[in-house]
Amino acid sequence: MRRCLTFCLGLCIAAAVVPARAQDAPWQQYQGLSAIEVPFANGPIHMAAVPHVWMKLHGAPPRRFGMDTGSTGIVVAAEHYTPAPSDVPGGPGRLVYTSSGRILNGERYTTNVEVLRNGEVPVATARVQVLRVTSITCLERARDCRPEQNPRGVAFMGIGFARNAAQSTEAGAPKNPFTNIVALASGAPAASIRPGYVITRTAVHLGMTPELARNFAFVKLNPGPLSQLGAPTWRPAPMTVSVDGVEGDGQILMDTGINYMFLSPPEGTRLRRGARVPSGTTISIYLPHRRNPQPAFYTFTVGERGNPLHPERVEVVHDVGVFVNTSRMFLEGFNYLYDAAGGFVGYGWTNRLRGSYGSVTPGLFNAR
Repeated sequence: MRRCLTFCLGLCIAAAVVPARAQDAPWQQYQGLSAIEVPFANGPIHMAAVPHVWMKLHGAPPRRFGMDTGSTGIVVAAEHYTPAPSDVPGGPGRLVYTSSGRILNGERYTTNVEVLRNGEVPVATARVQVLRVTSITCLERARDCRPEQNPRGVAFMGIGFARNAAQSTEAGAPKNPFTNIVALASGAPAASIRPGYVITRTAVHLGMTPELARNFAFVKLNPGPLSQLGAPTWRPAPMTVSVDGVEGDGQILMDTGINYMFLSPPEGTRLRRGARVPSGTTISIYLPHRRNPQPAFYTFTVGERGNPLHPERVEVVHDVGVFVNTSRMFLEGFNYLYDAAGGFVGYGWTNRLRGSYGSVTPGLFNAR
């Protein structure tokens, strides 16, 4: 009950500060709220590694967890988490990573998780369900998987949304540590942090402020079903993708967990399912759609490595419908916002790259 009251109070405060002219300046809805910067433990976003954030679970010292926007929920080896007497067992569970084909199996517990600025300084505590991993199995056509019993070193944190169906998990207890904060190390009320985050190439910011979110293109997400706790859920972010001029509308996933792009292309392209996209193919992505004014946009030509937004490779998948998984290289040109309370994603152009690679028009835009 205390957890629900804290979350609901945060929603009420957030709703109270939404201005009448949010269409013109949607970032002003964060007036009076705070945010906490948590630098990536392994430095700026880069091709070679998932960004890491320091975390601490009961019964183990702090350690670095991979931060993944392509999944939701914490998976952890037994060596990094011993259930406390106050933790709540949730029975057997699993989490499927479709990019690799790995299935992590174990026991679920609802517990307190500390978020740290570095290896020593805590900044916030979340109350979420975690999966204490006892085995790893593999999907039939796994890309990168080795079965293992009692694996060591597992420490991965999913902070995405609308991922239950993709990762074969059920809705229920809160799983995202960045949207379920119950206490701040500063002593400030948890409700001063809006449930959500802003990700840059060097850090994740817990919560949103006008200063962080200014000059973002905001996209209002379509609502999903209410969770069992009555909290809102949101459907995947929309986009339009063009492959050598052939366009289609679908869904996009900004995924810090991988360095390559998944693409389920629109009908009419020359791409083959199950193969890599050939060099010379121009891919352009419009967020959330291709209209005037254009909210957010970026483009690259496969094989031309001078563009920092270029993923390591582009793979054509067999998914039904049009879909793009951006890879973490998206953050070379954009800052990314997810507002779990209000149901927004946001895209901010960093001006680090040439304007021909991408752009953002600030404002508020509907999903469709």
